[in-house]
This record gives sequence, structure tokens and C-alpha cells, in this order.
Amino acid sequence: MKPNFPVLDINDWASEFYDHTIAELEQLSVKAMPKNPPGNPGLIIWPESPAPFFVADPRLRHWLVAIAQDTNSYLIIGSLGATENPPAGQQPQLLNSALVVDPQGNFMGRYDKIHLVPFGEYVPFQNLLFFASKLTRDVGDFGRGTERRVFDLHGTKTGVFICYESIFPDEVREFAANGSQVFVNISNDGWYGESSAPFQQLDMNRMRAIENHRWILLSTNSGTTASIDPYGRVVKKAPRNIRTAIVVPFAPMIESTFYSRNGDVFAWICVVISLLAVFFRFRIAARTMIEAPTT
Repeated sequence: MKPNFPVLDINDWASEFYDHTIAELEQLSVKAMPKNPPGNPGLIIWPESPAPFFVADPRLRHWLVAIAQDTNSYLIIGSLGATENPPAGQQPQLLNSALVVDPQGNFMGRYDKIHLVPFGEYVPFQNLLFFASKLTRDVGDFGRGTERRVFDLHGTKTGVFICYESIFPDEVREFAANGSQVFVNISNDGWYGESSAPFQQLDMNRMRAIENHRWILLSTNSGTTASIDPYGRVVKKAPRNIRTAIVVPFAPMIESTFYSRNGDVFAWICVVISLLAVFFRFRIAARTMIEAPTT
């Protein structure tokens, strides 16, 4: 699914606009994914977006239950969760989340984004930057997730990461290390406008697919929505800046790569070898100069 939502303030989402928008997404989802036969459920993905899809909102839950049951599909939905059991005197923090629903409409859980965007989703060193409060007051104050969860979707172990997290290979590989056989990346790249960032987002995901030898389903708000195979090839994609839904191929992969198991060990070995080579090169050069005969 590629909803192509405009970047609006949450207050601009009037009730009628919300209902009309989510009804249109429901129609696109059901049209693209007719009811799957029993025992062979599908998968519908809605990306991270600027829409106020709060996990606790009964309107959202009603629509998601209907879509899951009507299509016999699992759902992965970009949404807004909230921290549980905040410290006394503090309000719950918003979480940038991927909500997972099973084909019967049951809520299986959610993945909460761990690696937040500085000066987008939170203000780093907020106590030190108190003097810039006027510049940072519109920055989000999201809480962080704590676990790189892997969901069992009818036997296919699926790991979901959100937007910016795709640029960190050592973090994405943890999903494979935790048993994920398919990756899903949901992203709201409407903030990027007509820059090169959506294309960089696509290429980052292609690298993560190669490193871990996994299919990646990239679902974006307005950028490139695509299916990427374990060799980094874009198998199918939807054009940018339109509201649409596409059906794409993917398959679970069970073998693990050296990188998934060991991370950047090989890169660090290369760094150590390079430093040793430089050290011995200068040491030999210095000894040669000392031992050279003088005239």
C-alpha cells in the first residue's frame, strides 16, 4: 500500500476527512488482496505516515479488524502507540509503531521504533540545548522501543523496522539473528519532498537485503514502494506520489549470512590489518633511515 498522504498537522485531520481517507485505503486494500483461501493468508502493509492512526483509536481498530477478516490477511500498519506504565507524574510518550493484526482481527502486538531521528522525533541533549527551545519546540518527543521483535505470520518469521532504521546495517541484522525470514520496512518519506532521499532509502534497503540474504518489502507513504529480492534487485515497484496498492512477490529465507551472524567483524579485522600494515611500514622505513651509511 502507498497512501500518498500529504504532510498535515494532526489537527487538520477532521473526522470526515479521516473516515473518507481510511475508507479509501480499505477499498484499495481489499481490491488488491481479494479474500485469500483458508490456510493461506495474505499480508497487507500500510506504511509509516503522517496520519493520526493511534493504536488505541476504536475507529482504526474497527477498520483493521474488518480488512483482516474480509481478506483473510495479516496486517502490518504504521501507527502511533504509547508507552505503558510511565513513571509517576509523567504522561505516556508517543511511540512510532508498526501494529500487527492476524487474519481473524486479533491484535498480535507491535514493533516500536528504537532508533529515532534526532531533531525529528526527539531532541538530543535536551538539557544542554535549553537555550534553543524556540527552535526545537516543534520537534517530536517520541519514546523508544526496547525490542527488535520478530512476528510469526503463519509460519513466516517477519521482522519490521521503521524508516530511518534501514540505514543501520548492524541494527537490521539483529532481526535476522532473531530468526526473521522476511524483512518489512515501513517509511514516511513524504517529509523528504522531491529530494534524492527516497532513492537513497530504496538503495539502503537493497543493501540490507544483500547483507542478510532476505526479501525486503518496502512500503512508503509517497516514495518507492517495492519488493526487493535477497540479491538486492527490485522485483516490482509502484510509482511515486500516487495513492495505490500493488501485489508483490516474496518468500521466506532460512539460511543466515556471515554478516547476519557476525556483523562488522570482517570490517574490523580489515581495519586492524590496515593499521598494522601502516605501523610496520613506517617502522621499517624509520629503521632503514637509521641504518643507512653516511658519507
